[in-house]
Amino acid sequence: MRPSRITYLLAAVLSALLLCQGRPACAEAEFIIVVHKDNPVKQMPAAQVRNIFLGKERFWPDGSPITLIMNKNDDIHESFTRTMLQKSPAQLSVYWKKILYSGASMLPLAVKDDEAVKSYVSLHKNTISYIDAESFDKQVRKMEVIP
Repeated sequence: MRPSRITYLLAAVLSALLLCQGRPACAEAEFIIVVHKDNPVKQMPAAQVRNIFLGKERFWPDGSPITLIMNKNDDIHESFTRTMLQKSPAQLSVYWKKILYSGASMLPLAVKDDEAVKSYVSLHKNTISYIDAESFDKQVRKMEVIP
């Protein structure tokens, strides 16, 4: 008795699902934008968030300088850059290096993971960054992004 095509197909699907657990290639990580709890800005249009993370907008409405923090967690960084900035992580790196070498600005600070982001943001009022939505806690405040 030969196994049917359906049996092979089911085995392939099950294998793919097992291999994809927790991997960004299988399901995009969901990120949120975070700021210091005392930051007065509660919401921001997606275009403005994009401009901030591309260094085109460098000041909060009260005139204080914005500090960018890039999250080096590969899954979240990839999801953020592709979704919010419409760039690959490699393209973003090249973009920022051009800005650096032109003398227009410094590279944003990059930290290793969500915990490091939350720790830094919780201590610096003018900071903005992004983390995995599942990592969110009361150390920081979620910034509502308006489409």
